[in-house]
Amino acid sequence: MEYRLNNYIIPGPLTPLGNQVMVKLRKLDEKTTGGLFVPTADVEKPKEGFVIAAGPGRINPDSGETFPNPVSEGDLVLIKDFTGEKVDYDGAQHLFIDADALLGVFEGGNVGAASFKPLGDRILVKVAEQATETTTGIALAVDDDTESNQGAVVAVGPGTYATNGKLQPVSVAAGESVVYARYTGAEAKFDGARYIVVSEADCIAKW
Repeated sequence: MEYRLNNYIIPGPLTPLGNQVMVKLRKLDEKTTGGLFVPTADVEKPKEGFVIAAGPGRINPDSGETFPNPVSEGDLVLIKDFTGEKVDYDGAQHLFIDADALLGVFEGGNVGAASFKPLGDRILVKVAEQATETTTGIALAVDDDTESNQGAVVAVGPGTYATNGKLQPVSVAAGESVVYARYTGAEAKFDGARYIVVSEADCIAKW
């Protein structure tokens, strides 16, 4: 079998190193009606893609232990826009991206909030609808600066590894609510509802 990388013939298939992942972007016409990602003026547009190959993982520089790669071949993953190194491999566009930069995985390849599993310290939040009036019925002015930046936590990632090799879990849980910093994260829409994927570090408070 002939393999080509950026129009050059190479002697064998590409093998990602370390924590790198090779992803083939999903075509727009392959998206389902249940999940549609939408760009806004303030957040990046996420992309979907299938993992073609994944490296063994990241090596702890202190212990030499390998932190396993969180994704594997065949996974459908969510990626931030403007992330990764683009290559043309066997006539199709692929991305090489560090697994730590992936937003999450859709279990079973089904696009939707119920199947989305965040990676690392990321959190899937269902954005609360912005209030348009006070409890006494007074109308509120709505502008970009007052756009809702809070919501209910739907799913959380497992956490991140500390330098001692121990997994540090996320400090919020599904079912709680958070306030997050504006102009952060990657926004998505599932079944008509707005969601955002943010990192734990971008969350300000919870209740």
